[in-house]
Amino acid sequence: MKQLYFIALIPAEPLKEQIQDIKLEVKEKFNSSHSLNAPPHITLLSPFRMEEEQEDQLDSLLEVFAQGFQPFNVQLKNFSTFPPRVVFIDVVKSPELVELQKKLEEIARSKPEMFAYNYQEREYHPHVTLAFKDLSKSNFYKAWDTFKDRDFEENFVSDHVYLLKHNGERWEVIRSFTLEM
Repeated sequence: MKQLYFIALIPAEPLKEQIQDIKLEVKEKFNSSHSLNAPPHITLLSPFRMEEEQEDQLDSLLEVFAQGFQPFNVQLKNFSTFPPRVVFIDVVKSPELVELQKKLEEIARSKPEMFAYNYQEREYHPHVTLAFKDLSKSNFYKAWDTFKDRDFEENFVSDHVYLLKHNGERWEVIRSFTLEM
């Protein structure tokens, strides 16, 4: 049976905990908890379905892939939205981040036997989701009122790519791959 996976960057502590606290604030104030089903992250490759038996093959592929990139700085800056449901921490598009995501997506599209990844091509907009899916339209506007003028500026060094798998209830990190060119 095919399982659900995605690939992401995850900030290290204490930034990870700081973002988790904002997600909890969103849950309490705006009744949106769906983003709590995954650790704070920046998606590199959207969820895709794959046979569980192919995990070892994917691990090998991602191990080699990660060795082609060196660690880089990721800048989180303020908040933004995808109306009318998504509120997020914005990520500054660095050349390193864009290249990493682009190459990963190219691999996914070139291996349909492994990745069921046939999503429409669209511009990459890196972000850290705080609320989506279960955020009502009315609460979307209230949340945006709360976050639109709030300052947030943090950085972290991205030195790993993470593979997450859905366990039926939430997303779990199952592997990490070191960036080490």
